[in-house]
Amino acid sequence: MLLQYHGKPYDTNSLIFMKEIFMHKQQIDYFDEQNLLKGILISSNANSKEKQPAIILFHAFEGRSEFTIEYGQKLAKDGYMVFIADMYGNAETANTIDGCFKLVTPFLENRQLVRRRALSAFETLLKQEQVDPDRIGALGFCFGGMCVLEIARSGAKLKSGVSLHGVLAKSNLSTHTIKSSLLIIHGYKDPQVPPHELTDFANELEAAYVNDWTFTFLGDAKHSFTDPKTGTFDAAKEIEMGREYNARAASRAYRYAVDFFHEQL
Repeated sequence: MLLQYHGKPYDTNSLIFMKEIFMHKQQIDYFDEQNLLKGILISSNANSKEKQPAIILFHAFEGRSEFTIEYGQKLAKDGYMVFIADMYGNAETANTIDGCFKLVTPFLENRQLVRRRALSAFETLLKQEQVDPDRIGALGFCFGGMCVLEIARSGAKLKSGVSLHGVLAKSNLSTHTIKSSLLIIHGYKDPQVPPHELTDFANELEAAYVNDWTFTFLGDAKHSFTDPKTGTFDAAKEIEMGREYNARAASRAYRYAVDFFHEQL
C-alpha cells in the first residue's frame, strides 16, 4: 500500500518509513542559572509504558546543528530515547569557523561552565518519565566529547560515554571516581589531539579507578571526521586545522558506538 507523505509516495511496509512517521520529537527547555537552553528529546517508541534506555547527544563547536539532530534521529531508530543538549543556549549555532570559535571559546576557557551545563543536560534527561535512570549514556563530537568526559569526571552516575574525535585533556577541575564505561574513538591523524595525549588520558582514567575503557584509533581519520559538512565552512582554514570528513571512519564509528551502547544499556 502506498501513501502520500510530504507530497511523496511511500510504501507503508517500509520499516524506515514507519519509524520516520512515528518519530516523536519535542523541544525541552531547561536552564543553567538564568540561561535558557533548548534541548530536543527524540524517541521512536514514545508510547511505550516501559522505562527506556537513553543517550545524551552533545554537539560539536558549531552548536546544535542539523547534523546533530539527524544523528540523534539515527540513534532513536536504533532503540534509544535521545536528548540533544544545547550547550550554548537558545539553540545558537554558527556556520563559519570564526563564528564557531566565538561560541566555544568561553567554554574552553571555563571548564566549570562546561561541566555545569553538561550536568544540566544529564539532570534534565533524568527527569523524563520514560527514561530508565540506570541506563543513560552520552555521546559527543569534538567539544561534545569534552562534555561527555566532564559528566564522567564529575562522578555522576552515567552508565556509558562515547567520545568521537573529542577533546581529551583534563582541566584543573577534580576528577572524581568515574562510574562510567568509556569508549574513545579517535582519528590517528587528528593534529588537534595527537596520539601521545592518550598516555596522559589513560593515566587520568587509571587514577580515577576506571576499569572499563576502550580507546580506538581510526588510522586514516583526522579531526571532525563524522560530519559531511566538515570542510565547507572555510576549506583552507579547515585543512590547516586538520578537519576532514571521512565517510568510512564515520560509518565505523557509528557502528562501534551503537554496539557499545547495546552492550551497556
